[in-house]
Amino acid sequence: MDESEEFNTLAFEKKLSQLKDTQESIQSLSSWCLKQRDHHKKIVSSWLNVLKRVKVEQRLVLFYLANDVIQYSKRKNYKFVESWGLNLQKATPLVRDDKVRPKILRIFKIWEQRSVYDDEFLSDLTGLLSAGPGKKADDDPLDFQPQQLVNKIKQCTVLETDTDLRLKYIHESHLQLSDSDALRASLKDRSNKDDVEKELNEGIACVERYTQALQREIVAREALLALLTSAEHYYSTQRGEVKVVAYAYKTFGARVRALKRKLDELTTTLPSALSEPLSATSGTFA
Repeated sequence: MDESEEFNTLAFEKKLSQLKDTQESIQSLSSWCLKQRDHHKKIVSSWLNVLKRVKVEQRLVLFYLANDVIQYSKRKNYKFVESWGLNLQKATPLVRDDKVRPKILRIFKIWEQRSVYDDEFLSDLTGLLSAGPGKKADDDPLDFQPQQLVNKIKQCTVLETDTDLRLKYIHESHLQLSDSDALRASLKDRSNKDDVEKELNEGIACVERYTQALQREIVAREALLALLTSAEHYYSTQRGEVKVVAYAYKTFGARVRALKRKLDELTTTLPSALSEPLSATSGTFA
């Protein structure tokens, strides 16, 4: 694909499907993506579409590509960082397989060390990667920490309050931001274009803040759902173990009761000490 050509989704997705796990191949396609950064939304959307279709090994290669583009974009303040951030929570559950999960975690760790994304967002991605239906059946359910679930519920509550507040600001704005026709009509008769531009920019910023807050809440809720799945597995395992212990105690109790009955029966056949002759007792002191 020539960099001067219009973005071709099919051609790009073919490139992604055939991307090789080599530094040269990844950096070559990364460089092309960066040159085509005006199409950042289409590039990330195509990346996610291909990620859903290919095998898990190829998904790892696609994450390597994303990592290369995102880190460079972070240094240059390109929009790829935000665009990919909006899709990473959808992509992360697709790489939970044990074959690639440690390497994906390594990428997240690098992003944390280099402050590519904030700690809260990366914590949510790690939660999505480490928990939920994608985990193998032989994973240790004791890895689940109840306090982690409590903290995530608290976080979702805080984020929900923040999102509602951002939405309230939009509704309270004198600009009809949720109705394009009403907004157009309210601005039609304005004479000072500078004031109009200023109000529109403020309105756009207000909507963007709401969108960002909503996205943070969605990511947190995705992580919460994954933790709830782990909690179900954990408590189901614990309940099974309790049943085994309860049955063992029940069986032991039955055996104790049966032994007591036998002892009671034998007790009636034992000779009484009071029935022994006194002479026999006296002889022992002779």
